[in-house]
Formats: sequence, C-alpha cells, structure tokens
Amino acid sequence: MTTARLRRGSVIAAFVLGMSWSIVGLSVGAEMPPTAILASFKTGKVDAVFTSSIRISGTEYRIQFDAKIMDHKENEISLEEVFLRSEAKFHVNKLGEIDMMIVMRPQ
Repeated sequence: MTTARLRRGSVIAAFVLGMSWSIVGLSVGAEMPPTAILASFKTGKVDAVFTSSIRISGTEYRIQFDAKIMDHKENEISLEEVFLRSEAKFHVNKLGEIDMMIVMRPQ
C-alpha cells in the first residue's frame, strides 16, 4: 500500500469514528461531548420550565423522555432543577425535542 492510501484510510477512519460518536455516544449516555459537537448545539436563556417542556429564548421545546440534562460541571440534573435565566446549550433531535442539554446557572 502506498503512503497516500494509508493516509486516506486514516482520514476515513477518523471521520467514521467521529460520526459514530455523534450517533451512538449521545444516545447511550456518554460523558460530555467533544467541543466540535458542542459547537453545533443551540444556545439561549431559559425563560420557563414546564413538566415536559422548556422555553428557551422565547421558543418552547419538548424534552425527550430520556434526555440527558447536565449542569456545567457534568452532573446530571432533572428538568425541575433548571433555574430560570440559566444559559442553556442544547441539541434538538429530528422531532424537534431536546435530547441533550447543558445548563449554566445564573450568577
């Protein structure tokens, strides 16, 4: 095999591993996602918290039943523990529901 083929194979392998993290890692409750994935998350300020949904920056989102909600220290918290005016970084699935959210309590 030539060096070019080896490099190309390495690049493809890295891409596949990265994509599998975004598909599998988030759904099996893995730890905090890498910075590259966090960059694709939406951000906003929590306006209201309901029993199965949350309003962030004026838009209401349903919370997926098995959503992972964490504070900025990577501790899992419940939806009821999210404070108003918290900064939120969140991922919305294809159904428009939040499946992962990281909140930073207001100072």
